[in-house]
Amino acid sequence: MKKIIIATAVAMTLSATAHADSTAVLKLKGVLTNNACTPTLSDGAVVDFGTKYISSLSATADNQLGYKDISLTINCSAATKVAWSITDDHADSMKKMTIDNATFAGDQAWSSTNQYGVGKTAGGVNIGAYSVGMNSNVTVDGNVKALGYSAIADDPMWLLANTGSQLVTHSDGSIQYSALNSSDRTLVPFMNAVFPLRVALAVQKTDTLAITDDTPIDGQATITLHYL
Repeated sequence: MKKIIIATAVAMTLSATAHADSTAVLKLKGVLTNNACTPTLSDGAVVDFGTKYISSLSATADNQLGYKDISLTINCSAATKVAWSITDDHADSMKKMTIDNATFAGDQAWSSTNQYGVGKTAGGVNIGAYSVGMNSNVTVDGNVKALGYSAIADDPMWLLANTGSQLVTHSDGSIQYSALNSSDRTLVPFMNAVFPLRVALAVQKTDTLAITDDTPIDGQATITLHYL
């Protein structure tokens, strides 16, 4: 498992039901591979929206601060079936908003499942949210393939991502993305794949933020690779 930002989370649920069956089934599943894949983000993995002056922002309406386009590149030592997911590292600071131009087609991100936190003011107010959108086309070893998505599961069902919210990443890491053959939705093994991404940002109205000092926009997410 490779991550762009080193962050580790372990989650486990233990459930016991009184008077349930007296047997249980343990299943093991995994992948042994000699192939190694490495993810990298363009622009040094930093999306910089620069300095925004409070006087230029609306005091009474949410502020759309535009978008920046970057790319996620995955390089593998041999042709490999691999997917990626993304998890918000600052989810506790996310303010649910409507974010404009969240995808390359200009769709909005309006669900909290598609939004990421950008930090808090000195007074503890959530500043706003950003989204990470995707292009429906992926460049795989020089060829154009379709973007696909599935829930992370033992036996995932892959679907084409080609419209609306399908093209906005889930911020909780529960959905994985990869390259598919559009004709039959099968995974494409690759040595090099480029996923275009769009990062769009919105912040709350300044009356709510009540900012008096310089306040950083502080978003961070972890991209994780999944070998399939």
